[in-house]
Amino acid sequence: MLLTLTGLLSSGPVLGADNFFAEAVDVENRSASELRRAARDALTRVFVRISGNEQILEEAPFAAAVKDAQSHVLLYSYQDAAEAGTRVFFEFDDAFVRGLFRDHSVLYWEQRRPPVVIWLALDEPFSRRFAARSEDLELLSPSLERFEARGVEVRFPLLDLADSAALSVNAIWERDFEQVRRASARYGTEYALVGRWIDLSDGSKLVDWYYVGPEQTENIQFRASELSDIWERGVDLAVDAMRDSLAVTLQQFEVSEAIAVSVRGVHSYADYRAVSSVFNELGRLVDLRIDSLDGDRVTYRVVGVSSAEQVARLIPSRSGLIAQPVTRRGELELIWESL
Repeated sequence: MLLTLTGLLSSGPVLGADNFFAEAVDVENRSASELRRAARDALTRVFVRISGNEQILEEAPFAAAVKDAQSHVLLYSYQDAAEAGTRVFFEFDDAFVRGLFRDHSVLYWEQRRPPVVIWLALDEPFSRRFAARSEDLELLSPSLERFEARGVEVRFPLLDLADSAALSVNAIWERDFEQVRRASARYGTEYALVGRWIDLSDGSKLVDWYYVGPEQTENIQFRASELSDIWERGVDLAVDAMRDSLAVTLQQFEVSEAIAVSVRGVHSYADYRAVSSVFNELGRLVDLRIDSLDGDRVTYRVVGVSSAEQVARLIPSRSGLIAQPVTRRGELELIWESL
């Protein structure tokens, strides 16, 4: 069912609570043809964000879904702004989108994604310094749109005394990524994009980008002049690496083998309720049920992903559930640590 909520323009877009399956697109007018174009554009962006793959429309089922995008819209609304023009906001059928990924075994990156903190070190003629949002907004701004399009929140360091004590600009040049990890923890994440920029005499920049994750780093080096190009390469380096370590391949329930997920440390009813709330969230992506209760251990039967490692990827960080090393493909052990 397609709903239009044009009577609420002054209050902004009318979207459901789950904006992961929603997108806004600029339009030239409110014609039917422009609405169809905007719906196709919006659904393409949703697919790119969820898959982490900008070539997702090379998959025939996804291209077909975009061609018929309006039939998958739950609701849409217009918003007018004096300077920005008209935008239309779409919310798509989340069950359809998940089903499409599941039916065709395409990589799916769920919405609870960790943020990325940016540490950008600039090599200037007489000194090295970190780029600060308060002073270098024009330099840093292109990163916001690119990260948003890829579905990842970006955070900029405060660069106050606490940051200065935790991470020096010289540590970036010395590739001390353990310092980067410790400094990034202050911002609630284990993921960072680290940049080293050197201004060259012709106006271009020699750029080193480093993705710093919990366990690995990746690097690219290049020379470029356009800020948009520089940020696109850096953001894509980080987001692609995050996707590869966090996304899962959903499987059809009837062909997926069950994974036994046991949770130790459930000593009280309060523990049980807290653990259940985490697994209830997972129930949107996988089929699960309680298999057994034995002392302080709760065992779930999970169907819909291919391995224990992929189930572990679906467990939110800071949920209180700590995944243990996987020794068998079909078994995952978690330890509950009360928050």
